[in-house]
Amino acid sequence: MRNTDGSALSRRVWQTALVFVAFVVSFAVYVYGEKQIDRANEQRQTSFRLADQLRQSSDDLTRMVRTYVTIGDPLFKKSYQDVLDIRDGRRIRPENYDSFYWHLTPSRPESVGPQGGRAIPLLELMRKAGFTDEEFLRLSQAKSLSDALTAREFEAMRLMEEAGPEDGQARLAAIRMLFDDEYRRAKTGIMKPISEFNELVEVRTLAAVHRAEDIAFVLRLVFVAFAAAVGALLWLTYAEARSILGGTVQEVHERITRIGQGDFSVTGTPASKGADSVLAGLDSMAERLGAMQAERIRATAELKDKNEALERSNADLEQFAYVASHDLQTPLRNVVSYTQLIERRYRGRLDSDADEFIGFIVDNTKKMTLLIHDLLDYSRASRQTEPPEPCSAGAAVEQALDNLRQDMETGHVEVRVGALPDVEAVPSHLVSLFQNLLGNSIKYRAPDRAAWISVSAEPAENGYWRFAVADNGIGIEPQYHEKVFEIFQRLNPSAETEGTGIGLTLCRRIVHRFGGAIWVESEREGGTTIFFTLRGA
Repeated sequence: MRNTDGSALSRRVWQTALVFVAFVVSFAVYVYGEKQIDRANEQRQTSFRLADQLRQSSDDLTRMVRTYVTIGDPLFKKSYQDVLDIRDGRRIRPENYDSFYWHLTPSRPESVGPQGGRAIPLLELMRKAGFTDEEFLRLSQAKSLSDALTAREFEAMRLMEEAGPEDGQARLAAIRMLFDDEYRRAKTGIMKPISEFNELVEVRTLAAVHRAEDIAFVLRLVFVAFAAAVGALLWLTYAEARSILGGTVQEVHERITRIGQGDFSVTGTPASKGADSVLAGLDSMAERLGAMQAERIRATAELKDKNEALERSNADLEQFAYVASHDLQTPLRNVVSYTQLIERRYRGRLDSDADEFIGFIVDNTKKMTLLIHDLLDYSRASRQTEPPEPCSAGAAVEQALDNLRQDMETGHVEVRVGALPDVEAVPSHLVSLFQNLLGNSIKYRAPDRAAWISVSAEPAENGYWRFAVADNGIGIEPQYHEKVFEIFQRLNPSAETEGTGIGLTLCRRIVHRFGGAIWVESEREGGTTIFFTLRGA
């Protein structure tokens, strides 16, 4: 059921995303439609403006020529020629040509005409404006009629210029040429095609504007429809998501936070959240986690009790080992003493078997003494409560070598000691650690080569030092690298070497007590290196 709801929500999200994309596209198309209205209106205004420029230029030419013929001011003739040149593209068309009034400029000598722009004939502008053939024909007719009228205007200016100051009849004839019925009919002829052009443009551009408005209205409706669809799908997505979650996102977040903080209590009922909802699943998980936590607490308490019982048992065993090894020394010393006394007094007086039996007794009592002594040292190391302190590893090695001096001289062993640091340990334990390791290297030296032992140290991680006690002795096979640290484990027969199998076990106990690690690297007949780590002081 939950998988089905999830698939439905996924489909709903995809539907919403697709509709939203369509909504964005519809909005873009709607904006484009609105822009088309603006373009239609702009084209409408451009059309009327170009037609008005043709009309305005004709009126400006009339004003300039009439004023020039009447008062003879050459500035008006120059303005007349400027208007004509701009219309025909022989002069730069000013940027603000529509708002410039040519007939006012000559009366102000300080005035400056419009600057900038580019030279382009008015007919070329009309051709680029996108007029229909019929509309352009009307403007071309008006332009041709206006150009034809300029011939009459140039004739009137020529007549005025050729007449002298006293020839009033010639000046009057020139003025009459610009005000008679024929001139007015020519002006009317220019305005007629312009008026017809305006009517044609009015119909066409107004229809284009209405068409753009109709399209924009339809696009607006489509845009609104998609907006409503997006809103509806978002609501449906929200409702389905809430149904799957079993509540709001905030409630789910709060529940996850409570579980993360270890609060596994359950509030509400599954029916109020939906049996297959996320909140119901979180509550179910919280119940299971709560049960697991209770079981963990119970198991932890049980383990604690067992650990305490084990610690008591170990303490009792260590106490027993200590007491036993300590208390066994006195009777064992008596046994050794009387056995040696019998050996001295009766050796040679009895038969050879008796002498051999007495020898066995003496040897084994000596080994028993050594075993009890080592066991007592191991028990003392386990029971030691003295806190570690900064002590010199070099001094500990020196003391250990001094204790082993006789064995070293007997075995002709060379010892090389490098620079050693101060470490956190108990001095007596550190001496015991080095003495056992050095003693093993001396004890298990190879008989066919000169023996040497090397003691060195180098920095390790987290403030520790890694020590290495290496030798060129008989070595240890890889399968015994862990076994050598077990108590009472000896890899060589007792007839070959003396020992109890406790030395390396004692070394591991000492190193572990100070938070370090110990391991061996060796090959048979390839020498042995014992590594261990201790915290630097």
